[in-house]
Amino acid sequence: MERAPSTAALVVALVLLLGACTAANPSASPTPAPTRDPNALNVTALLDLSGSRAPNGGPQRDALQLWADQHSTATPRVKLKIVDVASSPSRTALELRRAAVEDRADAIVVGVSVDYDDAFVAAVQLTGVPVLFTLPIPEPATRGGGGWAFALAPTPAQLARSVLDDATLRSVLSTDLVVSDESTTAIGERIALTNELARRRVTANVITVTPTDATQKLRPLLVTTPIVFLAGTPRSYVEAARTVTVGTSLYLSYLCDFSDIADLHEAAALVVWPGSRWIAASSSGTSGAARAAFVQSYTDRTGPPTSLAASAYDALGLLASAADGGTAPSDVRDRLQSGTFTGVATTYAFSPSQHAGFNAGDLALLRYVGLRTSPALR
Repeated sequence: MERAPSTAALVVALVLLLGACTAANPSASPTPAPTRDPNALNVTALLDLSGSRAPNGGPQRDALQLWADQHSTATPRVKLKIVDVASSPSRTALELRRAAVEDRADAIVVGVSVDYDDAFVAAVQLTGVPVLFTLPIPEPATRGGGGWAFALAPTPAQLARSVLDDATLRSVLSTDLVVSDESTTAIGERIALTNELARRRVTANVITVTPTDATQKLRPLLVTTPIVFLAGTPRSYVEAARTVTVGTSLYLSYLCDFSDIADLHEAAALVVWPGSRWIAASSSGTSGAARAAFVQSYTDRTGPPTSLAASAYDALGLLASAADGGTAPSDVRDRLQSGTFTGVATTYAFSPSQHAGFNAGDLALLRYVGLRTSPALR
């Protein structure tokens, strides 16, 4: 029986298709390109609104729509198209190409977890338009100069430093445990945590689990381990984590949703996770008017925002600001990488050699208060 093609192979095939140059068919009439509106910025957002891949894109969709509603009369006019890639890596790559080639998007927002490997990097570069990532990816500038990719979320390395700095205040790091279900989001976080531990001359204690054996493997370990890092979205770990008691601190992923934490029941009080300090309730008095207004508007519409929702909201703000002097993709990219932008999640700073713009000083450890209440700072 033949093996199904891997995700990487599918992405490579799409890259080759996008980059291929073929001779024109003299008997075919060229299809006229759509007329561009010079006063409009066409943005396509790729989200997981269905399927099993986590995190779900609902909070980001709500944030994008909130921004679009609030700026409906602004110039340039942002024409937003949201595409559900249905938790499919191959469809994510396909829709990335479709947005650039068929829809002629001026910019693309990728709000799904991706394996940011060489094939996906190449696919991004071939779009020829700014591609903004709202979930953590490695610093894009380390992969071929960054090109068209911009990371709005903290990098996995920034997140690892943040949680380990906090953990060192509470226990000896050599007694910690890194848990991974080896999903796309978990692998990146697990690698970042183990690399940061190695930098601190600590050998990581790593255990890998599956959704079916996570509870059996983790329950006895959670009783005796003071610090536990759960890499990636916490869905696989929830049942086991409910058994945690005082004496064990659980560090969850930047990607976790409030509903994930609510599922922990009483154990929710024992978890923290890294996120933008500006979405915390205790930051409302110091965050500034724009950030406070976003948190209030988003909460009124759908509940308290996550850090991912804040980054999605910022994605449109960044693009609109960069397109103020013209919507040509190369000009928008040049403006993005030549200045700073104060968003609701952080103050972004990009340059030709730095395409990960999140200010690590805006990272904080958050703790759960309630499903309909903004988190608090630890």
